[in-house]
Amino acid sequence: MDAVDRQRWMALSPLLDELLDLEPAACEARLAHIRAKDAELAAQLQRLLGRAAELQQQGFLSEPVAARWQEAPGSVPDDEPPADLTGQAIGPYVLQRQLGQGGMGTVWLARRADGRFEGQVAVKFLTAGLLGRGDAGRFAREGQILARLSHPHIARLLDAGLHHGEQPYLVLEYVDGQPLDVYCRQRRLDVEARVRLFLDVLAAVAHAHARLILHRDLKPSNILVTPEGAVKLLDFGIAKLLDDSAQATHGAAATELTQRAGSAYTPQFAAPEQVQQADVTTATDVYALGVLLYLLLGGSHPTADDTQTQLDRLKAVVEHVPRRLSDVAAGQDDAVIADHARELRGDLDTIVAKALKKSPAERYANAQALADDLQRWLAHEPIRARPDSRLYVLNRFVRRHRLAVAAGSAAVLALVALTTVSVLQAYRAEQAEQQAQARRQQAEDVLSYMLGEFADKLRPIGRLELLDSVGGKALKVLDGSDAPSPADRLQRAKALTVIGEVRVSKRELEAAQEPLEAAAGLLQGDPPAAGMTAAWRKAQGAVAFWQGEVFFRQRQLEQAETYWTRYRDVSAKWLRTEAGSADAQLELSYAENSLGSLRLGQGQFAEAERAFRHSLKLKEAVLARRPDDPGLRSDWSDTVSWLGALLQQTGRYESSAKTFERALPSVQALREQHPADLEWLKREASLLYQLGHVQMVAGRNAAPILTRAKIAADRLRQGDPANVSWAFMALEIDADLLAQAPNLSSSARARLASALLERLDGLRPGKPPLDGWLPRRIKLLDLMSAGCAAVGCEALDETILRTEERLSAMIAKRPKSVPLQTLNAAVRLQLLKAERHAADRAASEAACRQADGLLQLREGWLQSHAELTHQWLQVRTCLDPRAAERRDWLSAQDWLQRQRGS
Repeated sequence: MDAVDRQRWMALSPLLDELLDLEPAACEARLAHIRAKDAELAAQLQRLLGRAAELQQQGFLSEPVAARWQEAPGSVPDDEPPADLTGQAIGPYVLQRQLGQGGMGTVWLARRADGRFEGQVAVKFLTAGLLGRGDAGRFAREGQILARLSHPHIARLLDAGLHHGEQPYLVLEYVDGQPLDVYCRQRRLDVEARVRLFLDVLAAVAHAHARLILHRDLKPSNILVTPEGAVKLLDFGIAKLLDDSAQATHGAAATELTQRAGSAYTPQFAAPEQVQQADVTTATDVYALGVLLYLLLGGSHPTADDTQTQLDRLKAVVEHVPRRLSDVAAGQDDAVIADHARELRGDLDTIVAKALKKSPAERYANAQALADDLQRWLAHEPIRARPDSRLYVLNRFVRRHRLAVAAGSAAVLALVALTTVSVLQAYRAEQAEQQAQARRQQAEDVLSYMLGEFADKLRPIGRLELLDSVGGKALKVLDGSDAPSPADRLQRAKALTVIGEVRVSKRELEAAQEPLEAAAGLLQGDPPAAGMTAAWRKAQGAVAFWQGEVFFRQRQLEQAETYWTRYRDVSAKWLRTEAGSADAQLELSYAENSLGSLRLGQGQFAEAERAFRHSLKLKEAVLARRPDDPGLRSDWSDTVSWLGALLQQTGRYESSAKTFERALPSVQALREQHPADLEWLKREASLLYQLGHVQMVAGRNAAPILTRAKIAADRLRQGDPANVSWAFMALEIDADLLAQAPNLSSSARARLASALLERLDGLRPGKPPLDGWLPRRIKLLDLMSAGCAAVGCEALDETILRTEERLSAMIAKRPKSVPLQTLNAAVRLQLLKAERHAADRAASEAACRQADGLLQLREGWLQSHAELTHQWLQVRTCLDPRAAERRDWLSAQDWLQRQRGS
């Protein structure tokens, strides 16, 4: 087969995955559709499919090994459980149970069976599907590496051999412990205790470095801490020998082995040189250690927390400069970390920053050098690392972004010239007022440009945070100027808005208000000149949007509505002045969409629907002129999705399904045009899930649509296993498929629902579930309740109690403005309790009265929100056996029936 370059493979891979999942007839039809658009692409796919068929006949890759490479340790793919080896003898050891599974193999707990000594060990097998492709060599090399390491903080190699003469295995010291980060969090260790524990990790890595061995996959799951506090470093499966002895012995085979090992790493802990496929050194391990230390002391990942896709995460590793450790720690929910943030300021900030340098040469040379500075910090001695100067930060940015900055290079040169003039004139300011005025004008030009037009060049590459420090100076310099002209006011306001945007994106919401209020003050009133209408109104809208966003993120919805209404009003004025302006139409559509989403959350369904429909009408008018604008088509599909969600909440299930179906073709077309972009696949999976869910609620067979959604969601998880929101969407799809599964006994359904609940809790190990996940949690508890004997009724009741406590705490924060989603979940939980205690009339009625009290917290939902109205009928029936005869009950029931038919 002809070679396929990386760029071409990015286009081929998702299409090939899709075709391999289809039945032969459907595959041929899909291939014909692709051939009509791109004959060469179809021909390459045809060759790849032929090769896959040949390999399948040979039994090659009979299991999805690539997917297993991306499974987290300890997880097992749902659709293909591993062979059960329980009870089998491996030399003198007997296997007891599987401990985990990773990309290279499975790990089993075993005991010594020949009587020579008592104890448990871990036996690691190479995945059978990887044999014969070089990975056996990697596996053998792991044994060679471990045999060269003898350290109290490294899991010992005890034995090695071949099972049945063909499958290699290693026998390792069994470590019964917790991942490093979980251990620190659960024991609420302070900064000093965490640093001292981390020094044990460094001692183990330094021992390996001294023997010319890299680990290259340092992460919390590979560093366990026993209940006694002993650190054990695991898994040298992708370590690299630096002495080149293997190369001298095995030649080209060793080179290939090293290259393959080089591409095996965990993205969240990879160094920039690993992402860029460059040479690795001991400084590569130092970067991963820096990430670990940042997590332990700051409670957050240095680069990945604000990213969604795997591509964004890898890009952030190379480009994103982490926020200062102490600043991140101060904003954490974990009280231990937040309370000790002040201790991180200064030396620890500097130590961690040095370990996380993008260039290996600028990091600590090895683990021992990092340990030495931490020891100095513990001893209150001067550290060797020094904070970066601002000149250094600017220099690093320019070197990393030569291409991105090239477009603005002329402007930058002009800035340098202007700044030089400004500085020179500053020295003469005392001698002549005229020169002082010139200096202020030039400073204003420089700062306004940097925070206005130059910001537009930085925004696409995600580097707006570099303007924050400049922004603080801009506030002082610009405030000190004389009365500005209208053009200067506009430029200053744009600059201040950028400062506000940067601070909102960094979650510094209080700090964002000052520049945004200053910008709003500069833009008061109508445009000062006819030629400034578009720029003036757009700037006014931007300020109002970000002001509303500050309050929206703080859940202060009334204030958010005030500013977003202002955003809509100034955009409407712009459109009235320039009726044919597509930009004005789009700005108004975005404002309407913002207001619609806010009012949907407030339960103002009529106002939200009006806003969404007006937004769609405006976008469709622009789409008629710009049919090939992918960004606009994406915005249109988002609004359609919002409208579909609203129709579902109001019980208009048929209309909701038709709305989602309307958006699907556009999203699918965009996904086909951008096959390597997982965001488009995510949009398609989300729409398919929403469509399937509303079909299920309407009582229709949703299994075919939900199955398509599951296929898309599984592909997403393979593309980015660490994306929690995508993992949750996949879980929601599986839960709906379980609810619809035919021929399942209640006990079987309960067991599967319990497994899904464990999976849900595992998405954020050691942390409580997100607020938005609670409704799904309660639906799983509902499925478990019908057959609770299979999962333990007592344990189920304890889980219900814990969930109730969490919901009660959420409602107590704002009882009069509790979100309808939260209210609905709380009422459903009380009804579940009433069902659980049906045999105890008093307990059942008590739960129903509790539900009734919750329903009275808010008004306006009856015969407006379908699910709450349905639950109100259930509560009334629970409290009054004759409720179905009452006029209000009959009216609500009739409303639900009418909504279903609309």
